[in-house]
Amino acid sequence: MRLTLGILFIAAILLGGSLAFAGDSHWEFCGWYGGGCYPNVEFDPNVKNRVYLTSDVAGIWRSDDLGENWQFINNGLGYMNVAVLSAARNYPGVLYAGTKGGLFVSQDSGDTWNSCGDYSGGIKFDRPGSYRSIAVSAYSTGKVCAGTNSGDVLYSENYGKTWKALGGKAKPFNKEELITAVIFDKQDKNLWVGSKDGIARFNFQDKRWTKNEKTPVNVFDLSISSDNPALIYAAAGNALWRSADEGHTWEIVEQLSASSKVLRVAISEKILGIAWERDWKGGVLVSSDGGKNWEPVDEAISPNKTADPTRAWANGGGRPTALKIDPFNNNVLSRTDWWGVFRSDDAGKSWQEKITGAPNTVGSDIVFDEKGCLYVATMDNGLLKSEDNGKSYLPVYPQRGYKDDINGHTWRVSSLGGERMIATASPWGRNINQVILSNDGGKTFEVTRQGLPENRPKVNTMWGQGYPRALAVDPNNKDTVYLGIDGDDGGGIFRSLDAGKTWTRLESQPDSTRIYNALSVDPTDSKRIIWGACGKWGGVYLSENAGKKWRCTLAEMDWVFDSAISKDGIMYAAGDKSGPCLYVSNNHGKSWKLLKKFPGNGTAEAIAIDPANPKKIAVSLVQWSGTNDGRIYLSLDGGSNWQDISGDLPPGAGAAAMTFSPDGTYLYITRYAGGVYRFKL
Repeated sequence: MRLTLGILFIAAILLGGSLAFAGDSHWEFCGWYGGGCYPNVEFDPNVKNRVYLTSDVAGIWRSDDLGENWQFINNGLGYMNVAVLSAARNYPGVLYAGTKGGLFVSQDSGDTWNSCGDYSGGIKFDRPGSYRSIAVSAYSTGKVCAGTNSGDVLYSENYGKTWKALGGKAKPFNKEELITAVIFDKQDKNLWVGSKDGIARFNFQDKRWTKNEKTPVNVFDLSISSDNPALIYAAAGNALWRSADEGHTWEIVEQLSASSKVLRVAISEKILGIAWERDWKGGVLVSSDGGKNWEPVDEAISPNKTADPTRAWANGGGRPTALKIDPFNNNVLSRTDWWGVFRSDDAGKSWQEKITGAPNTVGSDIVFDEKGCLYVATMDNGLLKSEDNGKSYLPVYPQRGYKDDINGHTWRVSSLGGERMIATASPWGRNINQVILSNDGGKTFEVTRQGLPENRPKVNTMWGQGYPRALAVDPNNKDTVYLGIDGDDGGGIFRSLDAGKTWTRLESQPDSTRIYNALSVDPTDSKRIIWGACGKWGGVYLSENAGKKWRCTLAEMDWVFDSAISKDGIMYAAGDKSGPCLYVSNNHGKSWKLLKKFPGNGTAEAIAIDPANPKKIAVSLVQWSGTNDGRIYLSLDGGSNWQDISGDLPPGAGAAAMTFSPDGTYLYITRYAGGVYRFKL
């Protein structure tokens, strides 16, 4: 019989805290699917019905039923921003994944991954540009070519362990220009390469590069006939191009408007398809007669509103990122975009969203209100609400349609008591920050910017612009709310005395305004506030008079990302001091001591304290730059002993925010990528 978590912790304490959970920590998914960029999709050429899907934040999924159900396959994958995936025809199980941080190889269909050689750090890929930039040989095991985001085209014969430049020339275009496509022709006689500067060819017999100056330029994709190696298609500029003589001459097959881009081309024995974009619009065209006539196939698109509640306002059929044809059934097509993945079983005439199992949301906050409803704030997806502990969600902000001053990011959310809620937001379409308020449990919202800066700050910010990522409600008077925006040119700490309707920037400010999430009000004394800052002059700042004066009381950790205060006034600060650290103050912030230096790199990012039991504390460790070693730690004794409870969480960047359920039974987390999960305590 599996021991409960509580028994394990007792055993751990009796053994001096040395007992690990060894996989007993089970996490239950309780979020929604979709809601982010899916740069690529790839049918397995060897296994019928097997498909791979990539994310720009969450890694890779595999489906063995044509996308009806997806599962994460991130074990060993070092970076979660995956631009391209390529499967080896004739060599089942061999995959290559091109990420922002390098190239990875799997020989077991993605169950495990290993990093390839990086050519002195030169092998990296960008989404969505590096679309078809890995070519895997169908005739020689271990043979692979990669086109990088810096213009190199490299060759390996040992599964990417070592690399060399073809013909002694790494950059066929002599520029540091992203390589968009790399493909072998039949029998691997030639390698075709596309970029902004056109198309180049490497001949493996002559061992030299050639470039026809009359080829198309601004090449986004290349595809070659499996039966006729002389027949090559190029998605370039605003047209689909074709060469029937191995690239010597080219003709336009289909040309769109001057402001459009033909991004992708997919070919089979029966179908020729292209994906196009114009600004944030786009679609797919299909031809069944070799390009003589084209049919737009974007009218019959059915989003999955059950799996992705944001489909209430984010319609399907946006700007495509990928278009592929099933090698086992040419009537089956798959397309991805910046919000989901769709499949057609009738050669493009109709499309169904196939997103179940592929959560792609970037979370920013998660809380329960006083009625036990769960709210999740996100980047891009807005604010969502669950009334059944995460089984289903409703979009509450936005609820429908698009407005340039509404749709975008929500950062923090808090309860103001009863059905009153407050959240902070930054829309995509306007250079502003704002506060959203609801008095009816999220059924309706009003937006206010009164007293906030007219534009987002840009000086001394975390991400290039200042955002309202810090929010703290006075637990003793919930009409008093504090808000933090990073940036010296208008950012800082703001206060509202009317439950968020109007705001005033405090006259006295901490020495650093470069805040992330770390802002807390002491429930034992509402005049006592702590503010955590990052970088130069970073640390924890304390005010004991409601913000009239500030002093730095923790300077030795100058990257502070989150803070929390228990109901009995114990203060915690999470951050990075040569690794992830948690500090504690037992004297109301006057002095601090290191409570826990966690193993590994990264930072301690999010803190959660059980409101019913202040000795129950959870801390999230986060890996920045898209790496995948985020962890969750839990203490039941106020931080004296800690256990890694990451368990079977899919490898990922880590949790952006956490909260305990009102009865203390579950720990809920929202991840920087990959959705919402809960852990039973």
